[in-house]
Amino acid sequence: MMDKIDNWKAATESARLGRKPLVIMIDQEDCPYCRIVEGEFFSAILASGEFDGKVIFGKISLDAGEFITLPDGNRVPTWDFLQPFFTAGLTPTVIFLDPDGNELVERMVGLSTPDFYGFYLERSIRKARALLNG
Repeated sequence: MMDKIDNWKAATESARLGRKPLVIMIDQEDCPYCRIVEGEFFSAILASGEFDGKVIFGKISLDAGEFITLPDGNRVPTWDFLQPFFTAGLTPTVIFLDPDGNELVERMVGLSTPDFYGFYLERSIRKARALLNG
């Protein structure tokens, strides 16, 4: 299972120290496709160990009552925090960010191609790492 990110400052500081991209799944509790993406694709990537120490993986929930701590210490609803990244309105949405919160590669929205999803996900992770580390 992926770790829940509820402190943005801690996540970005960890990414900055190790020059690691943040790969974040935006999910909702009642999203069956989110469970598939996490349970089949992210679990396989995490189990492989290929990206251990090279990428910060996590998830942020859009569910009511979920909050995230910003770098200034303020806690805001995750829905407000994620608005710039959640324009399609579909979960899961996977975003690939640098430590400053800028998108490195195109986000993955929904689960439209299950047969190739793992391939596209790994390719995006590798590309994000390459762009961040030059």
